[in-house]
Amino acid sequence: MSNGKLIAGMASLVATALLAGCATTPEARFASLGPLRVALAAPPEALRQRAERNDGHAQMALSLLYEYGQGGVEKDPVQAAFLRRRATASRGSTPITTYIPGINGKPGRVSMIFVPRYDVSPGQAAFNLACAQALAEGDQSPKAVRTCGGEAGYAELAAAWRR
Repeated sequence: MSNGKLIAGMASLVATALLAGCATTPEARFASLGPLRVALAAPPEALRQRAERNDGHAQMALSLLYEYGQGGVEKDPVQAAFLRRRATASRGSTPITTYIPGINGKPGRVSMIFVPRYDVSPGQAAFNLACAQALAEGDQSPKAVRTCGGEAGYAELAAAWRR
C-alpha cells in the first residue's frame, strides 16, 4: 500500500472516530429524541392530523403514545408498530455526486450516488423507543440516563412522562 493511500485511510478513520464522538454527546442524544419530546408535549389529536399528512416525526411520536398508552391514548402495540414502520420508511433519495479517480493512467469519472432520505431513521426510532422504555419502567440507571440525553434531559423527559 502506498503512503498516500495509507494516509488517506488513516485520515478517514480519524474523521469517522471524531464524528462518532460528536454523535454520542448528551446534547446530540437529547436532540435525537425529538419525536419523544413531541409525543410528551403535543396533544394526540394534533399528532394524528400531522401523521395523516405523512409527517414522519408525528408518526413516530404517535407510535410512542400507542406503545406505552401515554397522553390519554389507549395502549395499542399493533398501531404503534404500524406507525413506526411508516415513520421510518424512506422518503425518497438525495443524489450526491462523487469523483472516482482514475487508476493506472485511466481518466477519472464523476458518479451519482443516491442516498435514502428519512424523516426518522431506524436508528433514531430505536433510540426514542429505548428512552421511552426507560421512562416507562422508571429506570434511573446510568445507562438509561445516558440514553435519554444525560441527567438534565432525563429529568425533563421523566417529568413530562409523569404528567
